[in-house]
Amino acid sequence: MTEKPSGVADFAALVTSAAPGTAEDDGPGRLDRLAVLCRTANFARHHLEVIVLHDANLTWTSYEVLHLAVMHRPVDTGVVAALAHVSKGSVTRSATALIKRGLLRRSIPTKDRRRSLLAPTPTGWALNQQLRAQLITELNTLLDAESSADRHDIAALRRLITAHHR
Repeated sequence: MTEKPSGVADFAALVTSAAPGTAEDDGPGRLDRLAVLCRTANFARHHLEVIVLHDANLTWTSYEVLHLAVMHRPVDTGVVAALAHVSKGSVTRSATALIKRGLLRRSIPTKDRRRSLLAPTPTGWALNQQLRAQLITELNTLLDAESSADRHDIAALRRLITAHHR
């Protein structure tokens, strides 16, 4: 990554145009609420990629691969794909880049040579710890913008998106 990605698309119009239906509305209203939830998650993910992960030259997927390798060391690439809800090919591409950077190492079990296990290097472990702390801090900054004591995090993010893009 050579340039920081530009801002997020105008979500305010999308969030306000997808107002949830009534409580009795089991079809379109639920779909609209799900769409708003997905937009909120996409906004949060993109924001964290731009603010925190960009400087480490990572995407959300590559961070997930690194993080899951740290948390479940060693871990099978298929397990990483399932946990991250991405394709095994995405895991392989991300892992290859992380291995080239000295953040992960790959091993092949002697009992089943078809499998591939990922484990963090000390540098990868340290980077994961640093990034995790930064991601938590940035997410708290986003959520703490909401002053209500009984706020729900998703609702707070939705309001933040709307306010941010007006």
